Amino acid sequence: MKGYIFLYGSKSDSYLPLNKRLKNDPLSLLFSMLFGDFRPWDNDFLNHTVNFYNAHFIYHDLEKNFLYIGFGDWLIDSEIDGPSDEEFPYYVNESNSCKMSVDNFIEFRKQWAALRQPLWPFAIIYRDEHDWVDCKGFHSKDEMEQFVKNYEPQILN
Repeated sequence: MKGYIFLYGSKSDSYLPLNKRLKNDPLSLLFSMLFGDFRPWDNDFLNHTVNFYNAHFIYHDLEKNFLYIGFGDWLIDSEIDGPSDEEFPYYVNESNSCKMSVDNFIEFRKQWAALRQPLWPFAIIYRDEHDWVDCKGFHSKDEMEQFVKNYEPQILN
């Protein structure tokens, strides 16, 4: 497992991070979008290179079929200049966005929506050793921590 974020179900029927100070890593950028701008019905990102969702963006590298999901300071503060659509391919990177294949994001989106109906008490978002981002619900914090501790790398056929 390359990384993970522990979450807990809040009284407001959403997930919050167990660690109040999320590391500045790609999964925290994905979680930020899921928390504030998640739209399970929206497929605009499949057809457009640059997509904006309130404070977040999805850049779709149509040629390589990868998405870059991130937070854009310039989307909430007009004093900050953001990249133009033409500059996005040079702007996105592993530190300012969460890179996922389109197939991974579509599958993840389905799992994330299912995870919330009903809301599990605890959840994890994690990236496996093959760079696939996944999520999973748990009944207890101990169960979730045990999942990480006992995680076995998956062998692809």
